[in-house]
Amino acid sequence: MRFRNHGRRGSNVIEFALTLPAFLLIVCGMMDYGYLFALQAGIDNAASLGCREGALIDPLGGSPTATATTYMTSMGTFFCGTHCTYVVQDLKTGTYTVPNRTLKCEIDRSVTPIIGFVPYPNSLSSVAYYRFEWQR
Repeated sequence: MRFRNHGRRGSNVIEFALTLPAFLLIVCGMMDYGYLFALQAGIDNAASLGCREGALIDPLGGSPTATATTYMTSMGTFFCGTHCTYVVQDLKTGTYTVPNRTLKCEIDRSVTPIIGFVPYPNSLSSVAYYRFEWQR
């Protein structure tokens, strides 16, 4: 014995057509924001590790800023490509008997969305501060 409900014959197609835009909105948003968060985590890591490597260099025996820039460039290649700018500064501050020298590392990256469905900033940035191991 077959039971058919002739009044609901095309309802599945209509329900699918009504829910598809909401589903695509969620999936596209997850892709765009996932890409954004992955890039931000990568440049945060590159700035932190590059600044740490530069802070370990003795300022009298080498160049901490050049070391930090080189290390940040090598770490940020995957997440930046040619889209990043690197700024490294040796902050010579403090009037104490032991100087308070700090290395400041900044990375700025321009961002192009994958899908363009979710608006977010056109650029990402990360800043890291590390005190020099050698306070001279």
